[in-house]
Amino acid sequence: MPPALRHRLILLHRWAGWTLGLLFVLMGLSGTLLVFEHELDAALNPALFQPAANCRAPQPADGNADAALAAAAVQARWPGAQPGFIALPGPAGATYRVTFKAPGVANNEAMVDRCGTVLGSRNRQAGRFDALHVMPTLQTWHLNMFQGKQGRMAQGYIGLAVALLLLAGAWLAWPKSGQGIQKWRRALQVKLDQNRYRTHYDLHRAAGLLFMPLLLLLALTGFYNGLPELGRTLVASVAPVAADRRTLALPTLEKGEAAIGWNAVQAIAMPYMTNGVELVAIARQPERGLYQARLRHADDWQRTGSYRLFIDMRTGKVLQIFNPRSGEYADRFLASLFPLHSGQLGGPAVKWLIAFGGLLPVLFLFTGITTWLLRRKKRSV
Repeated sequence: MPPALRHRLILLHRWAGWTLGLLFVLMGLSGTLLVFEHELDAALNPALFQPAANCRAPQPADGNADAALAAAAVQARWPGAQPGFIALPGPAGATYRVTFKAPGVANNEAMVDRCGTVLGSRNRQAGRFDALHVMPTLQTWHLNMFQGKQGRMAQGYIGLAVALLLLAGAWLAWPKSGQGIQKWRRALQVKLDQNRYRTHYDLHRAAGLLFMPLLLLLALTGFYNGLPELGRTLVASVAPVAADRRTLALPTLEKGEAAIGWNAVQAIAMPYMTNGVELVAIARQPERGLYQARLRHADDWQRTGSYRLFIDMRTGKVLQIFNPRSGEYADRFLASLFPLHSGQLGGPAVKWLIAFGGLLPVLFLFTGITTWLLRRKKRSV
């Protein structure tokens, strides 16, 4: 590498690290915790996820969960409430999770047991770090830094910038001398019996080279999650991609206009629930004139299911079926990016690996700063 180019690359890597480093650390740490979001949320708030002591309703099976029961319980508790999303309890789940809006009510999420008892509620946008709100707060921060759609887009560009930062670091750290395995052995070796500058530099370089694939995976999947339209466009430039389901919309359902109910959606979804497929959630989207039924295979890529039915709210007609597992390679690739980023795809080993990847930015920021400081000290001496 020409010395002038190497010098510019070092400056780029250093200043990108200074400006993005802390943000990268916070995103990584929040991501590590969010890999275990449901487990941590249930541990912190057991009352929200355990049915009332006197509830003896049977476990739902074969689509027998009653979404209308959960919606009615929320509307009885908060008159005028409009439920928009209901996650159904599965064999391992004891409660419904209902997202709603109600006049004059800050809370927008309620847990309801199978007997129709509201166990508790919270405001997912409260931005607090107490036990009740910490996991939703971390999720909102990780998703959009509390800035809505604009923040989510910014996260996508930050993911791309981090990927470029990693690639610049890899280019600088790539071994340039030695023969075959010998140069790689030296590049990945961290000697503790040498000066502190060299030890910190070796640790920064060796960890960067060793975990580069994992970090690039997290950065690039984060880029797609923040900018899915741009990501789809880039993939569509090299391979066929199905139409974006987010563009499907009917006229907005007007106030008082007749529409099918929650249980009607469950009945419509029933014929699709074969070979281990279960209905896990229903989203009501009157602004698009649609219901969205989310189904999950036994070996699905994500908890909320990758198999979706889009249903006309007025007629109950199934307008579109989205099943990326049976689609083109590009569709399957795109559908796998969020489950990969969140540790849902690949089993427990991948889940722990993704969680570990979220801790690595702490190491890189620390060793990057200490290497720079020790180098300055060494030069001054």
